[in-house]
Amino acid sequence: MILIYPYGEDGFYIGQPVELFPDAETGKYNIPPNATDKPPEKNGSGMWRPWYDREKEEWIEKADQKYKDSLKGPADPPSAVDQLKAQSAATMVQLAEAQNLIESQAKMIADLLLMLAEGGEA
Repeated sequence: MILIYPYGEDGFYIGQPVELFPDAETGKYNIPPNATDKPPEKNGSGMWRPWYDREKEEWIEKADQKYKDSLKGPADPPSAVDQLKAQSAATMVQLAEAQNLIESQAKMIADLLLMLAEGGEA
């Protein structure tokens, strides 16, 4: 048994390998004209949109970047946990800003009290 890789009339891979058994009388494999025993790979890696060149007897990648991007689909919305993490980070930033403001106001008040204690001259 071998696997064969069928392609359509347009030369594009149909998408599923098919098991082929040898002929019972001859023991040879009769590969149909719209299939090959070469897997749709290039340099050992799979292909996005394999097309079989019958003359060269090799698979060629026919997917451009636009085609690849069309398969990705929309991005998943952030999970509830990710949303809570983002809210927590924003709250921590606000808290740090408020703490800095409190410290600067406390210094201003201390400076004013010192000025009053020294006679009110700036």
